[in-house]
Amino acid sequence: MFAKRPRSKTQSETALDLQGFTGDGIQFNKKRKTTGSNANLEEDNADIDSDEEALYFEQSQLMAANNTVPRGNEPADYGTIELIRLENFMCHPCLEMKFGPFMNFVVGQNGSGKSAVLTALTLCLGAKAAVTNRGGNVKSFIKEGEHMAVVEVHLRNRGDGFRKDVYGETIIIQRTFNRDGVTSYKIKAKSGKVVSTAKKELSDIIDYMSLQVDNPMTVLSQDLARQFLSNSTDEDKYKFFMKGVQLDDLYALYQALKSQQAQIDGVLESKAEDIRELKEDKEAAEKKFKLVQQTDDLRNNVNKLLLTHAWAQVSESKLCLETANKKLSDSQRTKEELNMELENANITVKTWDQKVSQALEAVENSSDSINPLKDEKKELEGRLLSNRKSFEQIQLEERSIYDQLKTAKRNLEKAQHDVDTEKQRLADADNGKLTSLVEEKGRLLEERGRLELEINDLNENITVEQNTNRENKAKLDELRDKVQKKEASVSGAKDALKQLTSSHSGNLNLYGQNIPKLLEAIGSTSWRAEKPIGPIGLFVKLKDKRWSSIVERQLGRVLTGFITSSLEDKDRLMGLTREYKCANTVYYTSRASFQLKEPSSEYLTVLRALEVIDNEEVKKTLVMINQVEQTILVEDHMEGRRIMEKSPENVRFCYSINKNKRGNGFNIKMGQGSGGVDPIIGWTQAPRMATSVEEQIKFAEASIAVKDSELVEARSKYTELKDAISAYQDSFIERRNHKQRNKTEIQRIDDQIEDITQKLEQDNSNTELIRLEAAVETQKHAYGISIGQHNDNLAEKQRLSRIQTGLDVEMKDLSAKIDEFETHADSLQNIHTRAIQRKEVSVLKSAEILRKIEIQDAEISELSNSAEKAEEHLGGQIVEAQKVGAEVRLGADDTTKKIETRLNQLEAEIRKKDARIGASTESIAKDYRKKTEKYKAAREEVTDLEKVHQALQQTFEERMERWGYFRKYISVQSRYQFRFLMSEREFDGKLAFDHKKGILQLRVQPSQQATDTQRNTKTLSGGEKSFSQICLLLALWEAMGSPFRCLDEFDVFMDAIKAARNSVGKQFILITPQDVSTKGIDETADVRIVRMPDPQRNQTRIQVRR
Repeated sequence: MFAKRPRSKTQSETALDLQGFTGDGIQFNKKRKTTGSNANLEEDNADIDSDEEALYFEQSQLMAANNTVPRGNEPADYGTIELIRLENFMCHPCLEMKFGPFMNFVVGQNGSGKSAVLTALTLCLGAKAAVTNRGGNVKSFIKEGEHMAVVEVHLRNRGDGFRKDVYGETIIIQRTFNRDGVTSYKIKAKSGKVVSTAKKELSDIIDYMSLQVDNPMTVLSQDLARQFLSNSTDEDKYKFFMKGVQLDDLYALYQALKSQQAQIDGVLESKAEDIRELKEDKEAAEKKFKLVQQTDDLRNNVNKLLLTHAWAQVSESKLCLETANKKLSDSQRTKEELNMELENANITVKTWDQKVSQALEAVENSSDSINPLKDEKKELEGRLLSNRKSFEQIQLEERSIYDQLKTAKRNLEKAQHDVDTEKQRLADADNGKLTSLVEEKGRLLEERGRLELEINDLNENITVEQNTNRENKAKLDELRDKVQKKEASVSGAKDALKQLTSSHSGNLNLYGQNIPKLLEAIGSTSWRAEKPIGPIGLFVKLKDKRWSSIVERQLGRVLTGFITSSLEDKDRLMGLTREYKCANTVYYTSRASFQLKEPSSEYLTVLRALEVIDNEEVKKTLVMINQVEQTILVEDHMEGRRIMEKSPENVRFCYSINKNKRGNGFNIKMGQGSGGVDPIIGWTQAPRMATSVEEQIKFAEASIAVKDSELVEARSKYTELKDAISAYQDSFIERRNHKQRNKTEIQRIDDQIEDITQKLEQDNSNTELIRLEAAVETQKHAYGISIGQHNDNLAEKQRLSRIQTGLDVEMKDLSAKIDEFETHADSLQNIHTRAIQRKEVSVLKSAEILRKIEIQDAEISELSNSAEKAEEHLGGQIVEAQKVGAEVRLGADDTTKKIETRLNQLEAEIRKKDARIGASTESIAKDYRKKTEKYKAAREEVTDLEKVHQALQQTFEERMERWGYFRKYISVQSRYQFRFLMSEREFDGKLAFDHKKGILQLRVQPSQQATDTQRNTKTLSGGEKSFSQICLLLALWEAMGSPFRCLDEFDVFMDAIKAARNSVGKQFILITPQDVSTKGIDETADVRIVRMPDPQRNQTRIQVRR
């Protein structure tokens, strides 16, 4: 909601402020006679009281002097009309009119729709249709034949305008309505953007700019102008005046205030009667109360007994409180004992829990070790089965191949015998020439067979080498990944070393996430006992670094834990660890002393190897959780086993060093021999026990050296395998070339054989020999195939036999190894099972103790509540007793029961006397107090109402007095302004106000009749009457706050225009059918003439739907 803007001062208001100004006033014609109807109106306006007349005379001088000072006219910053646009409104299909900030004349012929402009302005600024006197509803203003009309008004919005940052220098108000009676608003910024469609926003704008569209004096339509300027009575003029300056609205508000005051008067009258009745009731009760005061002696005795009774109750309540506190103390002591038992039980549970974890870790490590062996065994079994099936298949094929070989050999021998016989026959026939060709062909065939065998061997070798090369490539990929991981590990270790080297202190993050923040929170927290200790690793230092990785592994999470000596502090610290997302364990240790059960001094225990830095609580925790005082360190594994077989006193575990794996070790259990040995995987991360930065750096450097060594080894294997793959490429190329050379040689031999064959075929005598040799070749080929198959079968059989033998040996070794691991795993599983059972027993015991504690807590809570109630009851009784009176000394017989007996006797006696009165003393006293309080409350209420009534009366009188001042000053201003305007044409005019009768009369005397008396407007000529009425309108307008004034059917007078120009910052929109150019009015900087288009043919009147 926006506040109203400050109304700019009118010309006369400015003059009213010039209280110190002196000057010559205007000389009015004061010598006038009073005759006829003017008898009751003298020159000094007898209807105005003497104060108003004196004010009129004084201000007339000041305003007259002010009017002699030339002033410039500046347009109002906001509120004036810049443009009106009509669409399908009344007779206008589309009309747009721009207005200047000062004088605006809208001229046009009758019927051109001039009056529609003011009607549109009134409707667009939110007025109802009935206000315009042109129609009963908005749909009657829509142009005939159209469904919808639009009216748009542009308001100036500069300076301190309304929400200028939103609307800019112009506010556009658009109202749309249709024949269905639906109307809507759009309020836009200068850019055309719609800011709001709510009518409340329009109301805020009108209120801020004081537009007063519902004021009939702001926009005078034809009917109102005619009624006001021509046909109005003196009463009508007065009503227009009061409504125009909005004094009637203010008066109505004050009358509402008066009505509220009258309502309060009625309430006060009814309250006065009620107070009289209450006062009478109160006085009657007071008289009755005085009658019963004669029993004061008995009541004093009762009061004394009541006082004694009250403090007797206090004494008995004290005894009850002492009893309750004793029971509570006994129950709390019992709970403390149970807490100690629970603490010991929890320590036992944690001990067995750690043993279960250790056993489970050993079982898992054993499983991790045995699972690959089982997988290997499964894979080996598959290979054995496959090899056995292959061997059986070879044996079946061997018998078939052997039969084929014998058959081929017999066939070859027979064919060769036939060839030898034929050769001998031919040799005898041609002296041996043909025989030499046949022998050469045989030699070539043998050479060819040899080359083919080499090619077969080469193919087999190539196949083997290709398989080996594929395996090498797969291994090379694995080695490449391994090298990359090793490189990343070395790089990370070097980065950590670099960070460690650049720092000046150890890294607290070794003990868990957000440990620095947790330690800061611990330091700033108040603790019930001592501040928690931790991380424990900061308080422990290992003397011999050889045992670092083993002891670090076995101590486990204890090194990252914290210690408290109070269960309440433990809960609070656990809450902090959850808040900072730390996984550190919180241990509780009681302050009770404990004794160490250590072995002989000849053994080096973990406790003796540790340097516990000045803190017994840390030592106690390590003893309870890790049994460090009964765990010995023996470097040699076999020596450790021999010691543990003897079961030395106070020795439970033995740690030894694994010399084959750096940093690892063994955990040897007491009395279990070889079955009680578990491997220890050494701690490979940064040490958590208290060490200097230099020691951490040494550890990091040693870790980097190990990683570097592993990286070098992996790179070496990678290089060797890569070289082997490269060598395979060279060997493959050589074998491929050798194979190609043999193929070339075979081709050459085939050519020679073909030549010999052709020579032999040319000799017809050897036809039979050729056939027989071809048969021999066929049989040789078949025999060679059989031999090859037989040899291949024999070689494959020998190969599978060797593989079977190797697999059997491997399976035997692997099975033995698995059996050994499984035996060890079963032993570890038994240890794990026994540890779980012992843990479950401990948990059950702890749960039973916890159940007892819960029962005890419930009992303590109940006893505490009883004690609190007893204490509260005692406090209440003490307060009640103090209300009765000061504490009294009690006698031996002053018990509550005896006192109550005596009280009952006295009260019985009092009741007998009260029966004579007719009511009890208490009821009479209560009735007296009740009626007295009721009378006081009513009296106070009436007093408050009288104050409100008085304040309303004072406010009403002050506001009516101010309203009278407003009316007086506005009347004086209007009188002077009218007289001043009339004097512009040498007229002498006066306004006569009669506020009691509510009339406003005009008295005008033209200058040429200076000797006559002032006349009523009905006796004036038409021009004089018009001039007088327009001067009246201008005088009343000057007292209004609206930034613009509109008048329909304006009669043009130059002097009136001049007077309007003197209204600083005001906008005038004057409608006239006259041609103002004939009146000597032209457009200037402060005068704009808007000419309406001529009406359409055959239309002389605006068609308005009634």
